[in-house]
Parts: sequence; C-alpha cells; structure tokens
Amino acid sequence: YDMKPRERVLTALRRGQPDMVPWIENEIEESQQIRVMDGRTDYTPGELCRKLGMDGFGYHFPTGGTAKASQATQTAEAVKQSFYFPKMLTFDFVPPWIADMGVDTSTGRTYVKRGLLVDRDSLKLFDEFLPDPDHPARYEQVAKWLEQYKEDYAVFARLRLGSASTFESMGLDVFSLMVYDDPDLVKEIHRRFAEWSARVVENLNRLDFDFYWANDDHADNKAPWVNMEMYEEFFFPYQKIVADTMKKPWVFHSDGNLFPILDGLLKLGMNGIHPVQPAAMDINKLKEKYGGRVCIVGNIDLDYTLPKGTVEEVEAEVKERIQKVGKGGGYMISSANSITDYCKTENVLAMARAIEKYRRY
Repeated sequence: YDMKPRERVLTALRRGQPDMVPWIENEIEESQQIRVMDGRTDYTPGELCRKLGMDGFGYHFPTGGTAKASQATQTAEAVKQSFYFPKMLTFDFVPPWIADMGVDTSTGRTYVKRGLLVDRDSLKLFDEFLPDPDHPARYEQVAKWLEQYKEDYAVFARLRLGSASTFESMGLDVFSLMVYDDPDLVKEIHRRFAEWSARVVENLNRLDFDFYWANDDHADNKAPWVNMEMYEEFFFPYQKIVADTMKKPWVFHSDGNLFPILDGLLKLGMNGIHPVQPAAMDINKLKEKYGGRVCIVGNIDLDYTLPKGTVEEVEAEVKERIQKVGKGGGYMISSANSITDYCKTENVLAMARAIEKYRRY
C-alpha cells in the first residue's frame, strides 16, 4: 500500500523499509525555494513538498515576509524578540551565536567574525544573548503553524545539542587553547548551551512535531575537531542532557568525517545520521558498518553534482544512492548538507525527477 509521507519517514528512522525511499532536506535556502516555485513567495510548505515530491519539512519559509535567521540579528535584545515573536514561518529553535557577527554584502549570508565567550568574565553574556527558553509566545505561534501547514508530512524542529554553539561562540582557536588552559570553562559553556536546548526540547515535546534535527558540526573533511577521548570528556555528557530530553526520534547532523568518533556519538541514541559528505565519508562503508544501528540520511554531492554537474550526472548519482544505500531500508535520500542557493535549480528539479523515478522498493 502507499504510505503517507509521515509514515514513510518514521518507518525509515526506525531502520525499516517503507514503500519507497523518503526524501527529506535539512534545509532549502529561501532564494532556492522561490526559484523552485517559479518566483512565488506565498506558497505553503506542503506546496513546496508536492512540487518536489519531498516527504517532510522543518527549517523556514518566506511566507509572511522574507525570513531572517535568528542567529544573524546583531543586538541581543532583537535576538530575543525575534525568538519570542517570529515574523516568518520558522521551525528553527537554535540559540543565537554569542559572537560578533558579520554579513557578506554580496550574498546576504551572515558569519561569525569572532566568538565572545573567551574567558570567565564573558559568561555573563549568556543572560544578555539567550532568550527565555520557556517564553510561551514562540510555542503558541508554532502550534498554530503546525495545525495550519502540517498536512500528511513529517515535520521536524531544528535545534542544537550545544556543541556547535560552544565551538562558534568561543572560536575554534580559543576552544582549543582552553581545553588545556581552563577545561572547566569549556565544560561550563557547553553545559549552559545544552541546558538551554533541553528546556526548549521540553516545550517542543508537547507540540505536534514528528522528529527533531540536531545540527552540531564536529568535523571537517579530514577529521573531527576532537579525538574520541576529548569527545567523551568535553561533549558527550552535555549532549546527553539534550538527547535524554527528546521524546521523539531525532537525526544528528554534522558535516565532515565523523568516523573516528562515531562509536561515541551513537551512544547518544539518535535515529539518523546526516549528511555523510561524499568528500569526507564513504556512505556505502557507513551503511555496511552502522546501517543496523542508525538510519542514514544523505548524501547527494554539494561540491560538484548539484551546483555544477549536468542533469544526467544528478540522475546517475541519485539512482546509485537509492539502489546501493537504500537496499533493505533505513535510508532517506537528501543533499550532502542542504539545498543551497548556489545549487542549479535545474539540478534540484532533476534530483526530484530522479528520486521519483527510482525510489520505489
């Protein structure tokens, strides 16, 4: 029988074999969404899913005005107000970076110039920057949006375990030094971010979300930024605070090569691993070694195939992933991070057609 999209996603997250391989993206950048929708900005998430053949959504949409990621806002007070009273349709619940932010004028992308959590004195910035995780306004608004837009789709909330927040709000250089000079400071920072996220999750558990997507980059293409011993001391105990709060399935996201710390990470109990970047990890090896323990979500190439490849190359890659990694279930196809604004729209549409063509079991 034909499953509803939500059932398809939840079956794959349980490592089962649904009627077809689900397609779900961690994000589709808004300018790309608008191109896919032929210039419209008034579409619902469900309309975007139908246009592409996707099985669910989270992230944010331009419906109701162009969205601005909450992490981009410059002043701490503006961050709090945009968290409590979002102007745009958003399912993101990430804390702001405690950092000096810059904006690339050519693309409008924001970036961290430098982290501000550099010593014990700077811990007071937590009160200044972090919104109240229990403020009811945000959750009341999102409950209305879920009722309005959910339809039969799997809807996820995006959040953090506190690790990316620690890396970015300290800066990798300061983080690396403090691991030796003041390890307790690093742990205190991670603990505070984790406890904030855990309180957010307690509120989200009461809403009609199907799963969570925790975005916490830990690695580059060569290796994780910490070894297993450091991971177990500085990360695992604080990530576990958030993981233990989640009452729904969840996907863990980190770019880069996670193989050296994967056995430690999987003890958190996530249901899915994303995005398995082709330049960093072999998805077939991951499926063979870990496919019995975790659903694999990924990994259509974002370095070449989607931004620069031909329509034929996109189709060939989609076909190969579905046939090899999809075998036996426990796989959801997606890009190797998100559908960015620099992907060719014709390739995004080619990916949609190829998934439709090859996805049935």
